[in-house]
This record gives sequence, structure tokens and C-alpha cells, in this order.
Amino acid sequence: MAADMPLGQGPYLVAACLCERVLDEKDGVKSAIRFVDRITRTMVGPSPAKEMEPFEYPLTLLIKLKSGWARGAYDLQIRLVKPSGESPTPFQRTIYLEGEEDRSTDVVVNMRMKFDTPGVHWFDVYLGELCMTRIPLRIVYIPQVRQVRRPGEGQPPDQLPPAGA
Repeated sequence: MAADMPLGQGPYLVAACLCERVLDEKDGVKSAIRFVDRITRTMVGPSPAKEMEPFEYPLTLLIKLKSGWARGAYDLQIRLVKPSGESPTPFQRTIYLEGEEDRSTDVVVNMRMKFDTPGVHWFDVYLGELCMTRIPLRIVYIPQVRQVRRPGEGQPPDQLPPAGA
């Protein structure tokens, strides 16, 4: 970010979200479809894994900035911070701000994320060295034991009628 830009004069963060997809309409207006802030991974079976197995999930990141009076090229970085504190190589892109109060810059990043651990994953949005915001995404893992009945075994004990009925 330009060192000579006075605080409070831009750029301004208008939106930063994770969603399923972003529509770019004919008139230039963008729509974020189906916000995602929690992904639940359920494994059902007679003996599901106690630990979550890695899985991939498609996500779209939308960042919208208004220039304010900021002008020129700026480095935008998205840093993923896993629940363990580990942070893989950040996504980087140079954006250009036009320096007029109402001009905006939209960044849309389509991703196929691989999650290998439950917990809160943070997407830190940096403009230069300034952290503009953090976007949380919680991954929940639910292993569910389901008894498999073979034909002719009858009802499971919890579905039998009460004694004396």
C-alpha cells in the first residue's frame, strides 16, 4: 500500500466473503450466491473414521474495494491460516485503484480447496502490509455410526415396542 496515503482516505473494504459462486451480470453488477461460512462433513457407516479424511470443496472468494483517494498498483494477498496455525503459500495479485472516491475494484477467486482438518480456517485479506479483514470458515466433522441390518434380522432393540404393550 502506498506509504503516503493518509489514514481514512481509502481504500475501503466493501465486501469480503466466501460463497458458492459469483454472478457477473450484463450491467456489471456482481451477485454473491450462497454464502459459505460452515462446511459439515458427515461420514456414515458401521465404523466411520474417527479422524476426518481430507476432502476437496469448491469455493469462490469475493473481495470488493472502493478506492477512496487511493491511486495506483497495490499488492493483494490472501493468506489461509489453518486451525493448526500452518499457513500455505498465499494467493497474490496486483490490483489497480483509480483514486476516485466511488471507483471500485472487484477480485473474484474461484478455488478448489482441500481441507484435511476440522476447525476454523481463516482467510486473511492483506493490501500491502495492512490486514483489511479476516474471513472465518468452520469445517465440522461428524462421524455417525449406523448399524447395518441384514435381511431377516428384525427390528433393532431401540425400535422394539415397550414390554407389556
